Amino acid sequence: MLDLSLPDTLRDVERAAAAQLPPHTLMARAGAAIAHWLYGHLPSLASAGRQPVLLLAGPGNNGGDAYVAARELHRRGVLVDVWQLAPPTADDARWALGEALAVGVPVRPAPSIWPQSTAYAWIVDGLFGIGLSRPLDGAAAALVENIAVHAQGTPVLAIDIPSGLLAATGIAAGPVVRADATMAMIGACPGLFTGIGRDVAGDVIVATLGVRDVFAEVPAQSPISTIAPDAFRPHLPQRHHASHKGSYGSLAVLGGFEGMVGAPVLSARTGLMSGAGRVYIGFVAHDAPAWDPVHPELMLRHAENLDLATMQAVAVGPGLGTSAASGACLSRALPLDDTPLVIDADALNLLAAEPALAERVRRRAGPTVLTPHPLEAARLAGCDVARIQSDRLASARALAQHFGATVVLKGSGTVVDDGAKAWINTTGNAGLATAGTGDVLTGLIGALLAQGMPATQAALAGVWIHGRAADRCVRDGVGPAGLTASELLPAIRTELAMANGIRP
Repeated sequence: MLDLSLPDTLRDVERAAAAQLPPHTLMARAGAAIAHWLYGHLPSLASAGRQPVLLLAGPGNNGGDAYVAARELHRRGVLVDVWQLAPPTADDARWALGEALAVGVPVRPAPSIWPQSTAYAWIVDGLFGIGLSRPLDGAAAALVENIAVHAQGTPVLAIDIPSGLLAATGIAAGPVVRADATMAMIGACPGLFTGIGRDVAGDVIVATLGVRDVFAEVPAQSPISTIAPDAFRPHLPQRHHASHKGSYGSLAVLGGFEGMVGAPVLSARTGLMSGAGRVYIGFVAHDAPAWDPVHPELMLRHAENLDLATMQAVAVGPGLGTSAASGACLSRALPLDDTPLVIDADALNLLAAEPALAERVRRRAGPTVLTPHPLEAARLAGCDVARIQSDRLASARALAQHFGATVVLKGSGTVVDDGAKAWINTTGNAGLATAGTGDVLTGLIGALLAQGMPATQAALAGVWIHGRAADRCVRDGVGPAGLTASELLPAIRTELAMANGIRP
């Protein structure tokens, strides 16, 4: 689990640490860390001084880090070429430029036309850091676009964050550097892991620069971290010899309007393969199947005929539709004040359309997990998708506090928020961008709730395991293109066992 920090917090930590150290210490450590990591990843030609490394230096401290890294690589015998976007404006960066020039590092203005004849071993992006708050434009935008066009195949290391990416939110409204690796200084920002961050940041390395203790002096206003098993493992259901199906809870999945009966079936199958003792499907459609030939263990009913009061958890929404019958189905689940409830898909759309239903969710005493994708979140919040995606952390927090629920805002870097703390998921891949994978996640979280996990920990475990299952499928040659939701189920079962310490 990696603690994440918003840019303001990191700047406060940097100022506090710098006040306790001799001048330029942090920049010297940052540049040395970049050079050390890069030297270990250079091809043999570059480390032998026969292929250059290109470092791009902006006017701020990221440019200063690049100058120090260039100096350290030069001292190791590596050919370096520094392109300066603009002269340094910060004292530390001016010092770093002087240090680089003093040992003979070549520094020149960034050319407007890419030099086709030069083949670089690596490109180091030191243009802009976590303080960027607007889209790149002018010469900076042209330089980043030139990299995308002319340096394809050349690996890129970004300092702190890929230039053009907003550190707090993971969005980029203009050109952005696409890095193979990002070295975050002191700590990592959430934008590296959500929005388009996962597409452009590459592998994230954190160089703490020896100042981790300073974080205790500058506590974060709102804790954020990545999801890891430590966050939920103590709460995972345990299996005992002296147990029976009733020991692991009953899960009801409500949904399946005409033409959409497959969605609750996917959820229910996942619930069964995630350890729930008994799983029921309550269909809205009157012509729904009477049994599931793939998993005859499932118990299929019409929604009106299920005794929801006997369930340990209820998941409502997959394929539910938004008809009057669909609304009535959701209304039957909401009075279950002490029963954990997962609300997904069309059930969320009904909440957005019917304020009275939303108010009933807010007044529930029992645990509630909401699992919206960005469009569903926008409907709940009364805004558009762009507003949700412009700050996924803030959007999830607002919904969690409004509904008194644990919110799972799905997407690249899924955000889980319980109203007080946020987590960003780092598992999963583009194979999950296919119909039915959200229904699978609903069934997984529902099964964990039915087995007694607290709501937030069930959401964290479900999101993390769901992503790990997709990663396992791709690693085994299934997808990402063409991965189906059903193919996740055996992998989920395996990942759940492994999270519990059981090796296949």
